[in-house]
Amino acid sequence: MPERDFAVVSLSNVGPDGYPFNQSVVRWALEHYLGVVEKPVEPLPYDEGRARQVAGRYEIDAMNLDLATDGTRLTLAVGIKPEIREASDQEMPPDYPAADIGFLPGDGDEYIVTEGGLKGQRGYFSRDEGGAVTGIDLAGRLFNRVPGAS
Repeated sequence: MPERDFAVVSLSNVGPDGYPFNQSVVRWALEHYLGVVEKPVEPLPYDEGRARQVAGRYEIDAMNLDLATDGTRLTLAVGIKPEIREASDQEMPPDYPAADIGFLPGDGDEYIVTEGGLKGQRGYFSRDEGGAVTGIDLAGRLFNRVPGAS
């Protein structure tokens, strides 16, 4: 909050509790130092048309992200690519199983994870000039859509 000359940083990248830990540290600092209490964000009701637009596989160099819909909900699963996991000489953290996500109110393509180890994580979808979804932001990483993968 630059206007109040205040910043807080919490860096924990261990699963499955790293993200909830970071969230709790930031919430605590904002409340105790500035008196700011975050209001819960409510996603919009499920929209099958929007869900089908974003469903598919997305990837970065080391991870896959799968968005799926069964006609009643939209889920997000995140996993380390099998070849990365197999090549590692150390035990890798577990994958995040499919968890519900919902679109947020507003004009953009923002979403929030509503359950599981990434609960509360917010992000957005990227689109090309024609409106096709080309990527998804998750925790500051832009996962690119894998053409033809569902």
